[in-house]
Amino acid sequence: MVDGGTGLASTTINQILYSSGTSTIAGLATANQGVLTTGTTGIPVITALGNSQLIATNSSGTVAARTFSVVIQVFTGSGTYTPTAGMVYCITEVIGGGGAGAGAASTSGAQVCGGAGGGAGEYARGVFTAATIGASQTVTIGAAGTANSGSSGGNGGNSSLGAIITANGGNGGTTSTVSAIYSGAGTLGGTGGSGGSFRTPGSVGLFSFGSVTASLQCGGSGGSSLYGAGGVSASVNNSGNAALGYGSGGSAALNFTSQSARSGGAGTAGLIIVTEYVIA
Repeated sequence: MVDGGTGLASTTINQILYSSGTSTIAGLATANQGVLTTGTTGIPVITALGNSQLIATNSSGTVAARTFSVVIQVFTGSGTYTPTAGMVYCITEVIGGGGAGAGAASTSGAQVCGGAGGGAGEYARGVFTAATIGASQTVTIGAAGTANSGSSGGNGGNSSLGAIITANGGNGGTTSTVSAIYSGAGTLGGTGGSGGSFRTPGSVGLFSFGSVTASLQCGGSGGSSLYGAGGVSASVNNSGNAALGYGSGGSAALNFTSQSARSGGAGTAGLIIVTEYVIA
């Protein structure tokens, strides 16, 4: 191809031609996985993009190749969430602390005692923009429910990301009355938090029952969370089992006749996971 003697005499495969001046033809160098853009003076250019890049404006408004990435920040203790530079929006998951299982009081030769497992923490999820998050947010992780000897288990603490989203902790299991026969109700998981786009109550801690005359006793296991397992049911004349993972409830202790007081299983602390979508 000849353009009157002022430009290209030939072209190569995959080359794009454009007017670089009056009556002047020029060719653009090709690029694999490229995107055609123009600079500040209107000159076209083919920009090669990697698999994780896209075309967007930079801080000065100029069109340029940008890198897209996903960053996950996990918080198992209280502190501060500072967004990654270039974060556009994030998905935040919050779990409250799990409650402890009930302890078992001391028993005589004609008494039994047990209780319910601890409830799991509430789960909440929300999608937030960089503008909503701001420069940073305070992270509060709900404490694990404390195991107590001979009495009801402690409640799990509430988890939150600033005032944006909150998930409440699960309740501690209730210890039964010491008697020849008992039947105790289960324990509610965490509920009643605020913020976000979706939430669900924590799993319940299971009930307990026992009878001297029937020579039978069964203790409550702890409620499981999305990211943890509740403590498994204890065998007779044993302390409760601690929960595993995050936001789960401990199981209850069991005492048959003529036993000293025992502790329920501890719950586990809550959790916050922030999944960031970043353009840099």
